[in-house]
Amino acid sequence: MTHQRSESTIAIWLVCFGISFLFLARGAFQPYIFPLFENLEGLSYTRIALLLNGYVLAQSLCAPIAGWYTDRTSVRTALATSILFGLSAFLVILTRPGFLISAMAVFVAGLAFVLGKISLNTILVLHSSHEILRRSVAKRATLLNLGSFFGNSIAYQMTTRVGYSAHTLLLGLLYLPLAIGLVAPKVPSVSAPQKTWGIENLRTLYNNKGFMADCLRRFAMVLPYGCWGTIIPKYVIDQYHSNRPVWIVSLTSLCTTIIGAHFLAVYMSAKLYRRGFKWEWWSMTSVCLYCTGLILLMFAGHPVMLPFAIVIFICGEVLMTPCFDETAKKHSGEAAMGTCMGLLHLVDSLGRMFGAAFALAVYGWMVNSPYHRFYWPAVVSVFLCSSIVLHIIACAIARNGNQAGSQPVCAGTRAAIVFPELED
Repeated sequence: MTHQRSESTIAIWLVCFGISFLFLARGAFQPYIFPLFENLEGLSYTRIALLLNGYVLAQSLCAPIAGWYTDRTSVRTALATSILFGLSAFLVILTRPGFLISAMAVFVAGLAFVLGKISLNTILVLHSSHEILRRSVAKRATLLNLGSFFGNSIAYQMTTRVGYSAHTLLLGLLYLPLAIGLVAPKVPSVSAPQKTWGIENLRTLYNNKGFMADCLRRFAMVLPYGCWGTIIPKYVIDQYHSNRPVWIVSLTSLCTTIIGAHFLAVYMSAKLYRRGFKWEWWSMTSVCLYCTGLILLMFAGHPVMLPFAIVIFICGEVLMTPCFDETAKKHSGEAAMGTCMGLLHLVDSLGRMFGAAFALAVYGWMVNSPYHRFYWPAVVSVFLCSSIVLHIIACAIARNGNQAGSQPVCAGTRAAIVFPELED
């Protein structure tokens, strides 16, 4: 038992560092996608916005396929495929192949990200109990955001010192450190990959009203979060006519996450939960923090207001971060963990994609119009109203599920009946 616990600890730490490397690769690419393709291929705002939406689209549409692929092969095979896809995609972009080929390469890069994230998260969840997942929230969030910040910092230095061609080559090479996840010990209890198509797992999750309600809440939460890494970097670059504010935004996000993950997601949330604070209230709290941070970006031209707005925004992310793994742990067993995570990634990425696409489209329409000062109020109003409606629907679905009795879960699950996303 002691040996098994030691192997699980090693696996968890290796996977956490792997996730950190994965977000390092994304942090070096996504916030700089506009200046990268403007300088590398001279593409217009509209075309780069399409590339960015394609990157996010790949993470949503391909997530169930990535989860299915992970269940039907192995987490190591899926992770190796992620490394291959990520490296190949940016080597293709480096050749400046034109818009269509670049769009396909960016789509493959998005697929590489979601494959890597699902395979690494699968290892993490299978090696962790509910208690370990909740206790490790702050550590995981710190490593993840450290990776994203260092990726952002590397990108800023590369683009300003050696140019965008060298930066693109580096983006491909940044996928190689993900190999650290390949040496993580296996879970002894995990059976061999299934040879079936896994339709029964999908049907079981679909019939689980609790799972459907949780998915809808996640979709509502990530709608405004879709602005992160998409329109926010573009907006601050236009405000300051420099890439440097993107690095400042990343540094502010890192500091907020390190402090907030320990204080909000572990200490404060545990106290509030013991006093009856419910999950539905946390999700809307997260939405309100996102929307408040976005509204405050109206004053982003002031060097103090920009980090202040980001602090408020990232507090919403801190509250949202622990929910993903807890949802998967609650609703799925080890045999269908990849499928469950794929569906959750589909929901998350679709929400981010719709949020990002809406924000990018409205910005492109309003940026040169006399109404540009009302951009954030207009966008935030739509996000807030949509999230409220979706939360009401989610509550109705959960209530119907409770009236129908116990909810079905996939075979092998050891999930708790209560959903303790943010408890210590």
